[in-house]
Amino acid sequence: MSLEKSSVPSESKMFEAEQVYIRERRNCAGLPPGTPPTDSIGLGLSGGGVRSATFNLGLLQTLQKAGILSQVDYLSTVSGGGYVGSCLTWLKSRCPDIFPFGTKRKDYKKAGGSVLTWLRAHGSYLTPGDGINIWSMISAVLTGILVNLVVLVPVFLTLISLLSKEFLTSVDYTRFIGWLPGMGGVSASGNDGFSLILYLSWGLLSCFLISIVVFAVSTRFIRLRNYPFQRYMREVSGIILMACTLMFVAGTLPYAHHLLESASHWLTELKIGAIPIAGMASVFGGAKGRKKGNETRGLRAVLISLGLALIAYGVFLFFYHFAGGKDPKLGLNMLGPMLAASLFLAFMANINQVSMHRFYRNRLMEAYMPFSIKGAGEQKKGLFYPYATQKDMDLCYLCDITPTDAPYHIINTNLQTVGSLDQKLSQRGGENFIFSPRFVGSTSTDFVETSTYMGGTANLGTAMAISGAAVDPNSYATRSRPLSFLMSLLNVRLGAWVRNPGHKDLDKTMRNPLWYYYMFREMLGRGLNEKCRHLHLSDGGHFENLGLYELVRRRCRIIVISDAAADSDYTFGDLGKAIELIRVDFGAKVQIDVTPMMPIEGTRISPQAVVGGKIRYADGQEADLFYIKTTLIKGLSEDINAYSRSNPSFPDQTTADQFFDEKQFEAYRELGYSIGKTLVPLWDGLDPRKKDNHG
Repeated sequence: MSLEKSSVPSESKMFEAEQVYIRERRNCAGLPPGTPPTDSIGLGLSGGGVRSATFNLGLLQTLQKAGILSQVDYLSTVSGGGYVGSCLTWLKSRCPDIFPFGTKRKDYKKAGGSVLTWLRAHGSYLTPGDGINIWSMISAVLTGILVNLVVLVPVFLTLISLLSKEFLTSVDYTRFIGWLPGMGGVSASGNDGFSLILYLSWGLLSCFLISIVVFAVSTRFIRLRNYPFQRYMREVSGIILMACTLMFVAGTLPYAHHLLESASHWLTELKIGAIPIAGMASVFGGAKGRKKGNETRGLRAVLISLGLALIAYGVFLFFYHFAGGKDPKLGLNMLGPMLAASLFLAFMANINQVSMHRFYRNRLMEAYMPFSIKGAGEQKKGLFYPYATQKDMDLCYLCDITPTDAPYHIINTNLQTVGSLDQKLSQRGGENFIFSPRFVGSTSTDFVETSTYMGGTANLGTAMAISGAAVDPNSYATRSRPLSFLMSLLNVRLGAWVRNPGHKDLDKTMRNPLWYYYMFREMLGRGLNEKCRHLHLSDGGHFENLGLYELVRRRCRIIVISDAAADSDYTFGDLGKAIELIRVDFGAKVQIDVTPMMPIEGTRISPQAVVGGKIRYADGQEADLFYIKTTLIKGLSEDINAYSRSNPSFPDQTTADQFFDEKQFEAYRELGYSIGKTLVPLWDGLDPRKKDNHG
């Protein structure tokens, strides 16, 4: 049975398990059990890094104070929204009788004040102090880069060294390239592996030309004019041309190096370095003037692609400079130890642990998963300050989370599918992959019980970090093959490799993934699909950034979406993408007018920060939608206005800013709290448990 077919019954089982959980949750909240399949309420917290986490912290406080949060059954989080969502889930699992963030001023002397003090002090969660500072972060980045280079570079150097060895003795290669200026003196015999690659490129070029003739002649015959034959010929000729081009580029490395070496009396290293520098200039030229949300097209796209290709080519020229040719600077006496070190680290080091993913994950856990609540001892004993030991946090298994009055938490990540044979998945480049207390998985892989997945070791902190892995190769913003190659080479990645829920060995964990196998898959984009035994997951925002997708899948009757992504131009791009995805995948139609959110001309003030809409599901049933956006409105407190005047980009400061001080933290938290108040009047009078309120 294929994974696609098996996902249908497993999805039904997932919904059944969630509905049991929700009934228990409602009981903890003092609510009637109701009918979760038809009256569920969902809350989505968008991506946006620490900005989103802080804004949504204030929103959660307001929802709790108004009695709305206790009615929410599903909490669907993405990236930064998952920081505060996971914080709520974690603290409620440790102390179920307390709302950890507080809602009133008097709470600031109790548990709520303690938690807010902790979170406020960890606005710069990547460099929180107490031994972890900017140098620790730089050290973590360099560790990931250097270990990866030690593992991968010797492989490339050894390959180039082997290709430089002469093994053909009967072919005079120079006649193939003698017409190129300066090429004749590169190799006396042209008998090395690069020569063979270039021979093959010429052979493939001949095959391509033959295919052109065959296609042209075939049009003379009626039987060969059919669609299948013509499609086959186009497919084959395209593959041949691509392989021919790649082999030609690889095969001419020695000759490009020779030209640079003999062009002048400069140092060869400087001349080679000019190529990637030119590539960087080309990338900069293409990226200059690009605004967030704008597509990079036309000449800019060409400049960026050309620049990235030049950088990658320059890297391989450096490899050839040191390991290629007849008299390489790195002989076997040096390559041998380098390759030994590569093999040692490749088999002993863990790819998920050495990359920035682990540093990022641990910092998030320290900031958003404090172990205890100072001041809560009056209400519940056994709590200690400030946060869990590393062992306690590592053992925070999702399957151990039991129902409280907190919502059922769905953490959204992106399953990379750039190498899928399914055209829809390959074009999208990803699919929504969830972690939750009861089930893990996606539509194409299967949904399996969290307690059985990877031996039940799926960790809340790890899921939170993967959901926020914004920097990763092969995402929608980094699908350029040269860029993904360079990012993989330098280990610039926050995503992680996990086991495929669609395979049987779910009881096994990934203790030591094979470094070469996974990294070369990332470099080449091959094996990144829904069928492989191991999957690469990245930021949920790479698929859908609002958390709306999974709430529509569950056909919630009321959905509140908090969009705290940076959108200074008010393009509402994330909302538009989510609407398109749920229409295509679920047949649901969203009707919403965001015009009232547009700033008044000449100001940065929006008439509304919350608008209502409707979702019509495929069967005709309707749901209420409330859409919240980070924007300035009238009636905000003066501290927010003062911060806004000093920081004109507020509240859309770049997501790259993950270092919030107290003023910045409070500005966003108070903005979320104030905007949340404007939702309350829209909610009043809407009884979420009565079907007649939903048509």
